[in-house]
Amino acid sequence: MDAIHHIRDLEINVKREEIARLLGYGRSKVPERVTSLIGEVEEQSPQLLEPSCAYRLFRRHDLAHSPYLYHVDMAVLCLVTIGGKLEAAVEKHKTEGDLGRALVLDTYGSAAAEAAAAAANAAIEQELADKGLYCSPRFSPGYACWDVKEQSWILPTLESKELGVTLTEGYMMVPRKSVSFAVTLGDSPVESKHEHSCDNCGTIDCLYKLPD
Repeated sequence: MDAIHHIRDLEINVKREEIARLLGYGRSKVPERVTSLIGEVEEQSPQLLEPSCAYRLFRRHDLAHSPYLYHVDMAVLCLVTIGGKLEAAVEKHKTEGDLGRALVLDTYGSAAAEAAAAAANAAIEQELADKGLYCSPRFSPGYACWDVKEQSWILPTLESKELGVTLTEGYMMVPRKSVSFAVTLGDSPVESKHEHSCDNCGTIDCLYKLPD
């Protein structure tokens, strides 16, 4: 394994349309009251975000124990988090009975975590491109055939506690607004079997479906 790289204070762009999509308004107009609440959350939430990541290059012998990645020559594994402040604020709103604001803030956090993962991925792609290497699209444990239990070795090798991220007995990350992912790399990187989950999903009327 190569050395771990850290990026603190990732620059992210949380898109309003992504918040609306995650709230279930991807195919319908967002009500004015919800739009207003999203706007309020957008103004207040940036101070609750601490987006950062850690990533590391792994080679075939480092991945030999993984039932999912054992055949890959090289891959970068990455852990991203927005920290725990936002989730604490969500719980505070719930305690105060402000469930609508709690829901929108939690959804904003999900969109922020995804934006942080995208930013980390872009930084990794740029670094590797400078070395003449190309990345596959990113893919995460828990999707397709990659067992989420593999988080149990991924997080320690990325020294997740340095980012304040731990793992529950059910292999879920804490803070919840954290993302782990891999990209394979080389001249012709191997892609996950199901990169584009929406393209491969047979559900027709999903409220959360990504736009074409």
